Amino acid sequence: MTEEVVIQRVPLWLAVAVTVLVSLSFGMFLGRYNIALWASFIVWAEYFALGGTPECFRHILVPYPVGALSMAVFAAVNNYFVVSLKWNPDASVAVWIFVWVAVAVYVMRFHEVFNKGSLPYFNGLSMYLAFYFSGLKPGFGAGPLTGNPFVDPWILWIWVVLAGVLGSVLGWFNILITFPQKGGPVNSDIRSYGTDGD
Repeated sequence: MTEEVVIQRVPLWLAVAVTVLVSLSFGMFLGRYNIALWASFIVWAEYFALGGTPECFRHILVPYPVGALSMAVFAAVNNYFVVSLKWNPDASVAVWIFVWVAVAVYVMRFHEVFNKGSLPYFNGLSMYLAFYFSGLKPGFGAGPLTGNPFVDPWILWIWVVLAGVLGSVLGWFNILITFPQKGGPVNSDIRSYGTDGD
């Protein structure tokens, strides 16, 4: 059995290093608008895990923001109960995270985008929680937070989504700068290494 191989004219190790270098400007030089590069790098890896083709954009850029949105709703509700209704913070988190994670998983049954994009969906969900519970501050990837507990969950959501979009673009860019070229057919039973220029 034969299949067509893709030859990377720039080795992958070099393309990855260049991509990381390019990404630094988004995480270091935008001041309070910096993007959390660690989150972007996770989505970058996700781009590869989903196949490393431009088709991955639609499998990431719809379910990822929706997953994050489900937890932004959790954060907004939780903040309201803690700040306005004076609930115990631990009890409030326990109740509302249970409710909103259950809702987020339940709605997956209603559209195939959540099945094909289950990895990005859960990544968006977990990424938002990572931002929310780690106490990120402006300039460290959380966006221009205001200190208002009713506004900040939505600012945080925007920056979680921006990190995901950047990660997708980094994955695409990483592949692009290897200048891939389709080679001739090879026997798929033979494993060859070093095609990326190693």
